[in-house]
Amino acid sequence: MQSTQFKVLMVEDNIGDARLIEEFLADAKNQTFRVQGARSLASAVDMLDRSDFDAALVDLSLPDSHGLETFLAIQRRAPRLPIVVITGLDDHDLAVRVVAQGAQDYLTKNKLTTEVLVRALNYGIARSQTVSEEKPADTAKATVIGFLGVKGGVGTTTIACYCALELNRRTKQKILLMETQLSSASAAFLLKAQFPYTFLDAAKSLHRLDTDLWRSMTGTVREGLDLLQSPGAVGVSPQSTRVRQLLQFARPLYGCIVVDLGRLNETSQDLLEEMTGLFVIATPDELALFEAGRALQGLLDLGFPRVKTHLLLNRMPKKLTGGTNRVEKALGHPIYESFADQSEELSEAYRDGRILDDKLKLGKQAVRLVSKWLGDESKPQPNRSSFSLLLSRIIS
Repeated sequence: MQSTQFKVLMVEDNIGDARLIEEFLADAKNQTFRVQGARSLASAVDMLDRSDFDAALVDLSLPDSHGLETFLAIQRRAPRLPIVVITGLDDHDLAVRVVAQGAQDYLTKNKLTTEVLVRALNYGIARSQTVSEEKPADTAKATVIGFLGVKGGVGTTTIACYCALELNRRTKQKILLMETQLSSASAAFLLKAQFPYTFLDAAKSLHRLDTDLWRSMTGTVREGLDLLQSPGAVGVSPQSTRVRQLLQFARPLYGCIVVDLGRLNETSQDLLEEMTGLFVIATPDELALFEAGRALQGLLDLGFPRVKTHLLLNRMPKKLTGGTNRVEKALGHPIYESFADQSEELSEAYRDGRILDDKLKLGKQAVRLVSKWLGDESKPQPNRSSFSLLLSRIIS
C-alpha cells in the first residue's frame, strides 16, 4: 500500500500533550504526518504566513488566546485549512459552536488515540479538498500602489496623500492609505487626522485581528478613505512579516491600497511582493539622483520587476541642466512623471492651514499622475515573470 504524507500544524502550548500527539501520529500506518508545532496563537499565525499546511490541530487554550476566538483567528488566517480542535475541555456547547463555525472535528485529550486522530485528519483533509473543488477561492484583492522615497525630504508622503485622495475621488472605491515608516507620522499631520491606534498596534494584535478590530484600528479621513497611521519616531519596529500580514489582511477589504513605504529597508523590501506598482520618488539634486540610482539598482537586485517600477521626479525646476534625457540616461530608467517645484506655494498653504487643498498646483499634478496610472493599468502589460528578461532589456 502506497504511503501518503501530510504536513500538519499543531498549535499546543503544553509540551507533554504535544509530545503525546506526535507519538500518536507517528504510529499511523501507511501515512506520514510531518508535524510543526506552535506554542501560541501569534507564532501559529506567523507559521501560516511562512508555510502551507494540509491540516491543523488546535488547542483552544493558549497563552495569548482562549476559547472559540482561538479557532476563529486561525480560520481567518487560513480559511481553507481543515482545522481539528483538540482540547482538555469536554464542553458540549463549545463543541457545537466550534463545529458550526467550520471546525472539522472537536476532540478531547482524554479520549485521543492514533485511530481517532488520523481519522479526524483524513476526513478533514478530504472534506476540504471537496469544498475547494466545488467553490473556487475568491481572488479579488485590492490594487496596491507603493510610494518609496530615495531619501528623506523628497515629498513621498505628500504625494502619497494626494494620490490616495484622488484615487478615492476618481474610482469611487474604498481606499486605504497605509503609512509604514516609523520615522514620522506625516500622513496624519497632512490629512489633519489623529487617531488613537497605529499600524504598530495593529501588528501587535495581528493574531486576533478581524474586520471589527480592523475598523477600530483604522480611522476614516473622509467617506471611502481610511488611514492606518504611523506611530511616528517610536524606535520600535515590528517584524517585517507582521506588516506584510497586515497588508494581506487588508487587501480583500479595499479597492485600492496606497502604501507610504518611506525608504528602502527591511520592512519595505518585505512588502514589495504585494505591490501592483511602485513609484520611486526623487528630486533632481545630485544627492537624490545618486540615491535614486542606488534604490533602482537595489530593487532590481531584489528581483522586483522593472516594468512595475515608476520613477517620479519631484520639485523639478523650470529648466534642468541637460534636460530629463540626461537623468534617464544616467539612471538607466525612464522618468514616468515629473512634478514642478511648488515649494513656495506649499509653504504658503501650510501656513494658511490649506495643507492638501486640491486647488494647489501639486494637487493638479497628482490628478495627472493618477489619470496616467489608471490609463496604464487598463493596457496589457508585458510578461513580468522572467528576471533574466528584465536584465536583457536593461543591457540592450
